[in-house]
Amino acid sequence: MNQSRSGRKATDAEADEFGSKAGSSSDVASNDTPPDDDLATAFARELAEARRLADENHDLYLRAVAEMQNVKRRNEERLQTMVEQQRRDLLLRFLDVADNLERALASTDGSNPALVEGVDVTFRELERMLAREGVERIAADDAPFDPRLHEATGLVPVPGLTSEQVVAVERAGYTVRGDLLRPARVVVGQPPQ
Repeated sequence: MNQSRSGRKATDAEADEFGSKAGSSSDVASNDTPPDDDLATAFARELAEARRLADENHDLYLRAVAEMQNVKRRNEERLQTMVEQQRRDLLLRFLDVADNLERALASTDGSNPALVEGVDVTFRELERMLAREGVERIAADDAPFDPRLHEATGLVPVPGLTSEQVVAVERAGYTVRGDLLRPARVVVGQPPQ
C-alpha cells in the first residue's frame, strides 16, 4: 500500500487506477510525438534556417569589414590631400619670400656689399631648400607662351616673331614634382598683325 499526501494509505485499487491514468496519458503523449521521419525533417528545416541566418550574418560581417576598409581608405586619402594642400600653401609662402629677396638683390646699388652678400646667401639657401622639396623654377625667358605655365600680364607686338613668345618675366613661376605650383607672370610678344 502506498501512502498519499494527506497521510492516508492509498489502496491497491487506487494505485492501479493512478497507474492506468498515467499509462493512458503517456499513450496520448506518444501519439503526439512525430515519427523519426518527421523529426528528421523538422531538424533539417531548423538546420537550414540556422545556416541561412549564419550566412546572412557572415555576409553582413563581410560588408561591415569592407565598409570599414573603405572608410579608412577615404580618411587616409582626405588626410593626404589636406597634408599636400598645406604643403603647397607653405611652399607658396616661401616663394613670396624668395620673390622679395630676389627683388632686394635686383635693386641694390652695391653701396653695402656685406648686406648684398647676406641677402644673396639667404636667397641661395632658400632656393636649395625649395629644390629639396621638389620645387623647380619654370624656364620662361624667351620660351614659347604656354597658358598652362604662364600667366600673361601684357601683350606687345614684336617684329620677326612667328608665334607668341615670352619677352619678359615679371614674376618667376614654379612647379613642384612636375605639377604647377605657381604660374610665371609674363609679358607675351606677338607677331605683328
